[in-house]
Amino acid sequence: MTLLFISPGAPLAAGMGSRVLTMPLPAGSAPPPGVFSGPYPSAISGLSGWWDAGLLSGLVDANGLPVTASNTVIGAVLDKAGASDNLTPHHISADTSPAATIAAPRVNGYLGAAGAPDGAIASYGPTLDPDWGLAHPGLEFDAGAAWTRYMVWTRPNWRQGTYYVDNSPIPLLHTMAGAGTTILAADSAEGSNLTLFPGTASETVLSSTLARRHSHAVILRNTPGAGVDVWLDGVQVATAVANPLAASAMAQVLLLHDGSVQGAAQCWFHEAAAWERALSATDIATLISAQGRWVLGTRRGVNLLVMGQSNAAWFISSGGALALAQGAAWYLGAAGYAVTAAESGTYLSPNRYSVISGHPISNSSPPLFPPGTGNGTFLTNPGDGSDPSTWAAGPDFEALTAYLTGSAAIISAVDETDIAFMVWPWSEQDSTMPYANKALYKGTVLRLAELTRGLLGRTAANLPLLTWNAIPYETNAGVQMVRESIADLAANGANNIVVFAAQTADSNPLNSSYNPTTGLFADGDPEHRDEPDLLRYGRIGAHAAGRAAVAMGLSDTIKAADLPTAGLPVKGGPQIMHVYRASDTNLILTIIHDSGNDLIVPLQAANGAGFAVMDGGSVAAPGSIIPGVAAVRIDATHVSVMLAEPITNPSANVLFFYPYGSTQIGRGDAVTDNAASLTPPENWNIGNDLGMAWNVNFPLQATTYPITLSDTPD
Repeated sequence: MTLLFISPGAPLAAGMGSRVLTMPLPAGSAPPPGVFSGPYPSAISGLSGWWDAGLLSGLVDANGLPVTASNTVIGAVLDKAGASDNLTPHHISADTSPAATIAAPRVNGYLGAAGAPDGAIASYGPTLDPDWGLAHPGLEFDAGAAWTRYMVWTRPNWRQGTYYVDNSPIPLLHTMAGAGTTILAADSAEGSNLTLFPGTASETVLSSTLARRHSHAVILRNTPGAGVDVWLDGVQVATAVANPLAASAMAQVLLLHDGSVQGAAQCWFHEAAAWERALSATDIATLISAQGRWVLGTRRGVNLLVMGQSNAAWFISSGGALALAQGAAWYLGAAGYAVTAAESGTYLSPNRYSVISGHPISNSSPPLFPPGTGNGTFLTNPGDGSDPSTWAAGPDFEALTAYLTGSAAIISAVDETDIAFMVWPWSEQDSTMPYANKALYKGTVLRLAELTRGLLGRTAANLPLLTWNAIPYETNAGVQMVRESIADLAANGANNIVVFAAQTADSNPLNSSYNPTTGLFADGDPEHRDEPDLLRYGRIGAHAAGRAAVAMGLSDTIKAADLPTAGLPVKGGPQIMHVYRASDTNLILTIIHDSGNDLIVPLQAANGAGFAVMDGGSVAAPGSIIPGVAAVRIDATHVSVMLAEPITNPSANVLFFYPYGSTQIGRGDAVTDNAASLTPPENWNIGNDLGMAWNVNFPLQATTYPITLSDTPD
């Protein structure tokens, strides 16, 4: 099985060292202008060049035509000063297949950028092309001329994915005059210096606190006979630094590249401007005011710690975990996203991993892990009837500890600080426990969450646990037990547990054959979910994860107050609230919406897929199960379900399920809302920003507890 392991210096790979394209470049729309009303650099006289990639109006395609949609390929950043000195993509000549330069949306708040995302994630997303920058045909940087230069950029991560220069400083401005001189550079590889004229006699550290991920604005002003003054984010950080360049240094200038092999800064470009004079103090104040449209300073990354067994491994390899991180970052306006996970066997002596096939949370799940023996689980049940809150860590937790901490740790301390969520796509072996083990199972979830948070120096208040509604797996009662347990734990806010996928039965077995025109599947591995479904769960779950992160105050450039009050998913799908027994064979479901406003009954959903009642009995002592055989939309909030045979018990003794236990509904066979066809709130079109695959109709949530039938319409 091929997995995507993300750790410092370890590329995301798919066998034989090849890199993984996680998704095609999405289509999109124009980044919004926001509320900034100026001033802009054009308010300062003598403007000789102005390039603005924050809005589409500043970009043209390869034919010189205006760019009308974000995430499309661009040919140049337009010179809005009217001099026709456009900034064009720069790649070294040896790069025969450069990544496309695109108009990227939502890089700094709602504003965009120009850049070349690689499509493969080296260690942190997004990975930008190590051979990309922008070129200006000719700018003066010499000591004998008066000039002022301004630039805004975003760095999503240190250099990554290069052959041999990951540790080298990144070039921000470079002139090709003479032998070439880098004018401004930033440390990479855990460094923190921003340096003017590096490697020259005038080398000056402008800041020693540069963050790993950041957005910054710099102003350079050269006064002949005096030197170079520098402002960083509106604060003057250097005065009269001797300009080491020759008396004439008019030449091609590279932004975010130094012309060497893999010499790119791997940064997004936002804005730049030039004046062929030394701006006055008043002009500098105006230019600093113009920086107000950008969020400047340290930027956030969103890292997920994924734990679990084989379906967690498949969740990672499908791209679902990375999509979950990317979607959460989209909510926060964060600059980067990543997944921290490794499968058993990846790192040895000592064992270091977070995912291991076949292992439940504790050795309480028969028959593989009898109480009283460790057998490699995350918690050890001593078999003495003690409360799980007192149980010791098992061998798997020791491997997790070694993976994250200590002298042999794979994950660095700086990556650990980015971990925003624990993610457990994990219910398989635990759902083979008897229903009577419900209290014990809930205790193990809380205990392992507590130990893992403690390992990272966190608490429930500042490290949420994302988990899913139990997947179909072998036993009906055990699956129901896990579903109910997670619902109970999530209902207690003190636990900080969020269900990121409220319906997981609308999926196919791994590697099954599937007919998308009928929704029918056959064969496959029923104990594992198919990768397309797991990827979809990551995209669906991003909404719950993003909202949880916003609620915790983790927002970056997009603040909690910016979150729309309506129009975005909250729970990840519509929910059944009432089941009316219209007759012994006909039920009327009342459904409340999340982000949609209508219902769709597609494919096998029309044949009743997933709907069932238990005619008498209980989950612990099941009665007769009667499946649904047809379902019809009545109106925007009601669905009629026909049963295979009449109910015989009074309604108070009949339980409704969607689905029951380990029933597999199948991909495309769940009732859904119509969210994909609705216009999202302004500035919050995730499909435009991350790709049309993110525009989905959300499935009807699974019933965590069964619903007792009612003899009264809603």
